[in-house]
Amino acid sequence: ADTALPAVVVAMVNGKPVQRTVLDLLAQTRRGDAPADAPQDHARLLDDLVMTELFSQRAHATGLAARVDTQAELELAHKSLLGQHLMRQLTSEVTLSDEALQARYTDTQPELEITASHILLGDETMARQVITELEAGASFDALARRHTADEYTRDKGGRLGAVKGADLEAAFAAAARSLKPGGITPTPLRTAHGWHVIQLHTMRSLDKEPFEVMKPALRSQIVNERVQAQVAQWRKEARLEFFQAP
Repeated sequence: ADTALPAVVVAMVNGKPVQRTVLDLLAQTRRGDAPADAPQDHARLLDDLVMTELFSQRAHATGLAARVDTQAELELAHKSLLGQHLMRQLTSEVTLSDEALQARYTDTQPELEITASHILLGDETMARQVITELEAGASFDALARRHTADEYTRDKGGRLGAVKGADLEAAFAAAARSLKPGGITPTPLRTAHGWHVIQLHTMRSLDKEPFEVMKPALRSQIVNERVQAQVAQWRKEARLEFFQAP
């Protein structure tokens, strides 16, 4: 037998019902984590929903809903929404034991804190010239103040301060880690920002936070990995045909 609750109608628009479930969804979407709506807010939401239904009816009556571009947008929105619900369901189905989380915690290396300076240049030739001057004994601070394109660090002589390695671009962090304190990159490092000359001041391992503190982040990390693995498997198993370059 069908045990679904009967639909509760909260309004009628030209004979078409507006259901309570849709109103509740709109309220939840608008409210987020805020407290429940006051009565006047509820009335405003209902009026908004009534107007949405009225607009929808007018769009169908004028033929707008049948247009190819409108249908394409509706199809995209429909499939995107289904995808979001699928990802939420997939995420909720991942179960993790404390043992799995503890194992990930044990494998997690302490974060590195890097204190470094850099000089950002617009071209490789100038960056190599700066390195030559530094190797000849020039002051990193002075050259940074004179040449760097990084306005944030120019008045600090290129100093970035203490930064977690994970907060730096991967290539920048790797270049800094390869140096000894006081060392300068022997060749310029290219990133999306330009050409960098880097000097390492200090590098140290930060104390790892307690397991209970890291537990939520570890859980999110593993859940995301498993979800992405499932998505990759679906793509691998699917029969995909491209008629234009993706």
